[in-house]
Amino acid sequence: MSKMYLELAKRNLQRAKVRSLLAVIGILIGVMAVSAIGIFGESLKAAVLQNFEDVANELIVSPNFQEGYKYLDEKDISRIKKLPNVAEAIPIKSDSLLVESKKKKSYAVVYAMDEKDVEDMFKAEKGSIRLKSSCVVGKRLAEFADIRVNSKITIAGREFRVAAILEDTGARFDINPNSAIILSPEDFEKVSDVGYTMLIVKAESLEKVDDVKKEIEEKINSRDEKVVVFDLKIILERINEAFSQINTFLMAIASVSLLVAGVSILNIMLMSTIERTKEIGIMRAIGAYRSTILRIFLMEALILGLIGSAIGSVLSIAGGYAIDLMILQDASYVFRLSTLLYISLGFSIGVMVSVLSGLYPAWKASRLEPIEALRYE
Repeated sequence: MSKMYLELAKRNLQRAKVRSLLAVIGILIGVMAVSAIGIFGESLKAAVLQNFEDVANELIVSPNFQEGYKYLDEKDISRIKKLPNVAEAIPIKSDSLLVESKKKKSYAVVYAMDEKDVEDMFKAEKGSIRLKSSCVVGKRLAEFADIRVNSKITIAGREFRVAAILEDTGARFDINPNSAIILSPEDFEKVSDVGYTMLIVKAESLEKVDDVKKEIEEKINSRDEKVVVFDLKIILERINEAFSQINTFLMAIASVSLLVAGVSILNIMLMSTIERTKEIGIMRAIGAYRSTILRIFLMEALILGLIGSAIGSVLSIAGGYAIDLMILQDASYVFRLSTLLYISLGFSIGVMVSVLSGLYPAWKASRLEPIEALRYE
């Protein structure tokens, strides 16, 4: 019986090829818009989050200035390093010091870090990272002061040779070396007497971040609120939420085209009902049930939706690829599981809109009385 409904629906659509084609195109465009924009939104979110992957499992421990603590205690740093689920803890000193080169004199942030930690966290654009009686300089500061590899600069009255210029790291939430200088802890003590101003704690995994944060607060802040612990996972969650909202908004705008396609199908089906009034009357007169007429019309709407949605889903991959390549200059994000999810979503919405648009015309056709339909001219 279902096969008979399908054949009747196909025959009826073929009788109005132009209108059927226009309906399919409308659905196609709508599905393509929803899926392609969804793919792009997810690609944009992935591209932004990728910049924070290296620091996602980090916690920043800093002294609680409001409680009168200016620096971190070395004993507390040692206790944090021994906590479970802590993969690494990097103590950092920082101070704003006068830096002089041949052409510029200005204050800059100077960090004290172990050479191994610098090598793990940053990359040298020029030269090689060496901190023994040498320093490394951030790219923006090097450009501003015209500092080059192997040139000499003076920091708080002491001379150091520049071993490397670091790559631009973009925005960071732990330390920002782009406009700073990094010295070894031993050399830093020669130009500043400040204590530890920050401790970067890396959890063994992203899932362990909350546990590590809780352990630090319980062990170090048991009596006094000595430290403030900030986990970067919160930032990732906020970014993820923001992009999800933006993506939903963009897809809602794109869905307007599907609404237009739905109106087109509604119009086509209503026209078909009017044109086939007499035919429906004959079917009803020879014993066709109202449910039969309803199923035939819904089958027609379903066929239009399936064809348009299928073609639109395939083309949305090309659309998403083109948008990513044009805006992000990287189309690799298209080949992700989320792409299939948005294609499935676009396909499902397209079919659903088509069927819903066909409901009223199908119901109207099924309600025609045989005698009145046979009299229709």
